[in-house]
Amino acid sequence: MDIYLVRHGETQWNKEEVFRGRKDIPLNETGRRQAEQGGAYFRGIPVKRIISSPLARAVETAAGISAATGVPVERMEELTDINFGIWEGLSLKEVEERYPAAFALWGTSPEKLRIADGETLAEVRERISRGLTRLAGLAGAVAIVTHRAICKILVLSLLHMGNEHFWAIKYDPGSITLLEGDDARCTLIFSNDTCHQRDGLQGARYRDF
Repeated sequence: MDIYLVRHGETQWNKEEVFRGRKDIPLNETGRRQAEQGGAYFRGIPVKRIISSPLARAVETAAGISAATGVPVERMEELTDINFGIWEGLSLKEVEERYPAAFALWGTSPEKLRIADGETLAEVRERISRGLTRLAGLAGAVAIVTHRAICKILVLSLLHMGNEHFWAIKYDPGSITLLEGDDARCTLIFSNDTCHQRDGLQGARYRDF
């Protein structure tokens, strides 16, 4: 199975560096362009299934792939964004000022952090694994459209790496990652590719927080 892992396009909260989590924020104009260009990337790729987080920013991005391939979008709850609890809707600066100890732990050892009313990375990994189990034995290519934290944990899980490596990989809005493998082993072919983005979108630098 070839897994094309797609991070959703930009939202206003990405641009403003606000923690999103389960808040259902739509794509902004840049994000819609990224979704359209991401969809064009998949023309000619024989994608059998498109599976998306149920949140609007992911579904909108997946719709671009669907328009290019004719494959319908399926929604999978296990791919929804991490629950950031009391941090959701707060800016990076606000979280750092209000919760300095927890924010410091998030930056150094995120696998040890439990945000109040939120999820741990271990809990996120467990539900992603439940979703992947439903794809076991699938042949061909599948496009999975989801969120930054989910992309990170999904790749770490498939490569049998611990959650302590959360900050070792980065996924920008609209990026595409490819993993090849089967139920026994996966190989990372490329990661965080934005070569399909044009008109000033390629090379945009986003802070990973």
